Amino acid sequence: MQLVEALHQYVAYGFWANTRFTERLAQETDAVLDRPWPSSYPSLRATLLHIRDAEQVWFCRLNGVPSQWPAEPDGSLDTVLVHAQRFAEHVLGLDEAAMLRVIEYADLKGRVYSQPAWQMIMHCVNHSTQHRGQLITGMRILGLDAIPPNDLVVFQRTSMPGR
Repeated sequence: MQLVEALHQYVAYGFWANTRFTERLAQETDAVLDRPWPSSYPSLRATLLHIRDAEQVWFCRLNGVPSQWPAEPDGSLDTVLVHAQRFAEHVLGLDEAAMLRVIEYADLKGRVYSQPAWQMIMHCVNHSTQHRGQLITGMRILGLDAIPPNDLVVFQRTSMPGR
């Protein structure tokens, strides 16, 4: 397997998993989405919006354009997949040369870094995976059911038959 195919699969997985959580949590009331729980972010909504904001920032960095935090002021879950899809579509359009290209960017504190695009992409998807794990814990703490399976292998088995 080549770099491009592996990263395309990983990014498709990330979008699939973000979709599952966004659609599931959209079924809950604002009171549930905003109920405080002990984690990196104070609620289910805040955690999902953090995923949105981070994917927006990495999209901007990959494209060499200024980013903003948060991605937008709207805190509705409808905004999550807009940014997730934009990130995924961008990466799915990259070839190997684009993934190997070293990109200079500044973090949110203004520190400058240089990394190959493929490393930035892997970090972004992995970062979202970490926070989806926190969503699972939060959903359990809050007594929610129908927690969507989101392991990479579930994606591979259900979305990529025969591969």
